[in-house]
Order: sequence, then structure tokens, then C-alpha cells
Amino acid sequence: MAGFDAYAATTRVALVSLGAVLLGSVAGAVGAAATSGLPESLSYGVQSALASVVIGAVAVAAVRVRGENRVRGGPLDFFDLARPSARTVGVGVVAGVAMLGLLWAFGVLTTALDVPSASHGVQERIEANPTIALVMSVVSLVFVAPGEELLARGFVQKTLYDHYSPRLAVVVASAVFAGVHVFAYATAPALAVAASLTQLFCVSLVLGAVYLCTKNLVAPIVAHGVYNAVQFLLIYITV
Repeated sequence: MAGFDAYAATTRVALVSLGAVLLGSVAGAVGAAATSGLPESLSYGVQSALASVVIGAVAVAAVRVRGENRVRGGPLDFFDLARPSARTVGVGVVAGVAMLGLLWAFGVLTTALDVPSASHGVQERIEANPTIALVMSVVSLVFVAPGEELLARGFVQKTLYDHYSPRLAVVVASAVFAGVHVFAYATAPALAVAASLTQLFCVSLVLGAVYLCTKNLVAPIVAHGVYNAVQFLLIYITV
């Protein structure tokens, strides 16, 4: 059973994650205002990039506050950001494809059970302007995946290693990751939101396992980037 320290640590990382998302939203709003004269697709890409940079920056700042900068190499050492080998990148690509398979299977299951779907805010924008999907496929690889993985795996999951077994830390970090996405589906029916968050939780388990096994944050970043980018390209083709 997890003790009080573990619950307290989970609460702290969850609050930091929530704060990172909120600050990222503010950065996105600033980006929207600053790029109002640009085409909508580019403006939205800038918003998402800025939000992701802020999320990653919060993760780095949180590590510094915890004193991890005293570790040799500073925060980047704490995050296990190392030059990737071909195997590391390959594991990331395979994991990304596996996550897409999981997404497809989840879609089949929810359709069979007649569970309503919750549209992510960006999907609604893409339906109105498909070019956003092309921009976001690049932004996802370059900004979104690194920013979110610095926070979810690099900060949250690794911090929880001090309080849970590594495997349980993956599970708890995945719950935190799914939980902070709730605002993206705020207007959807409760059952649809629950289904979407469950899907994110399962996907996050894969990312957490990849990080745990490779001990290199590049692997989940690649997996996350592939997962998001392919989805955007598929949405573009469909729309």
C-alpha cells in the first residue's frame, strides 16, 4: 500500500501538471493574439507550439525546484535525455504504431458498445480548416511530443519512482496524464469524456512502459510524435 508520502507526491505532480497545462493555455492565447493576422492554420500551429514549449519549461523548472539540478549534468540528466541509438528510435516508432493500433481497437470497441465519442477541440477546427492537420502533424513531432513527454514521463513518472515501484509509477503517471486532458473534452457528454480519458490512460501506459524499458526520454517522444502526427495526417485525408 502506498503511504502518505506517495499520495502527497502524486498530488504535487498532479498540481504541477495542471499548472503547466493552464500556463500552456495562457501562452497559446498570447500566441493567438500575436498571430491573428496569419492564416488560421499557421496561427493555430504557433499557439500549440508555444503551449508545448511552456509545458516543457514548467517540467524543467519543477525539476530545478526539487533540487535535481544538483545531479551531474543538471535537469537533462534527470530526464534521461541522451543521444538516441537506432534501437531507441526504432522502439519509439514501433510503440507509436502499436498505440495507433490500440486507438483503432478502442474505436471498434466503443462503436460496438454504442459509446458516444468526444471530439477534441482541435478536431473541430480541422473539420472547418483541414490545413490545420498538416501544420499540426509537424508541430506534434517538433513541439507537442517533447513538451508533453518532458512533463508526463520526464517529471511526473520519474519523480514517482521515489514513492512507488517503477511499474506502479507508470500507472499513476498515466492517470495524471489522462486527468489533465479532461479540459480538452469539457463540452462532451460524461460517458464520452470517460471513454476518451480511458483511451488516453491506455496510450499513456504504453509511453510509460517505453520510457521505463529504454531509460531514454527520446523513445516516448518519438512514439508520442508518431502517434499524433499520423492521426493528424489520417484526419486530413478523411476530411
